[in-house]
Amino acid sequence: MLQGICVDPGQTAVLTKGTSYYLFPNGSNHYYVSNFPNQGAHKGCYSKEYFQLDEQEIWPEEPELRDIQLDPNKIYRASLIWRRSGYRGTALKEYFLKTKKTHAYFYHDEDLQKLCGCFPFHWFAGVEEVEPDKVDGDINLDFTEANLFLEESVHKEKVFEQMSLFDLKED
Repeated sequence: MLQGICVDPGQTAVLTKGTSYYLFPNGSNHYYVSNFPNQGAHKGCYSKEYFQLDEQEIWPEEPELRDIQLDPNKIYRASLIWRRSGYRGTALKEYFLKTKKTHAYFYHDEDLQKLCGCFPFHWFAGVEEVEPDKVDGDINLDFTEANLFLEESVHKEKVFEQMSLFDLKED
């Protein structure tokens, strides 16, 4: 979806010169024109020459496709540098990535709990591996009898018995 101002209404009675409209491309030379950001509510299909696009609505070109090989078992940090105009609500900022072939799932947090979406690798720049948290050297490794008891009770195998709702007895 684009926005543009009518610069020449031509022979139409529907378009008004100087009025801003929502434009939906139809081929290379025409737009569906609407007063609303909904293609289904268009007024008709008109030539591109009748409109001047708003400068802010001209979308930058997609970055060139790059062959990037990343380990799918590692987490990466990268900046989202581009997205399609339909994803304009997704901020161009730094995210955490989990890779999958040619795309990456990207998250707000390093724990990969807040999923944002899945975009191609070439939409990201500055990809760097996130180092796993270092283990603190202050961990107490001596096991007392209480710790062993607690560990046994936590890891004790649970036994389940299947219950039957209907016991059918044969006479």
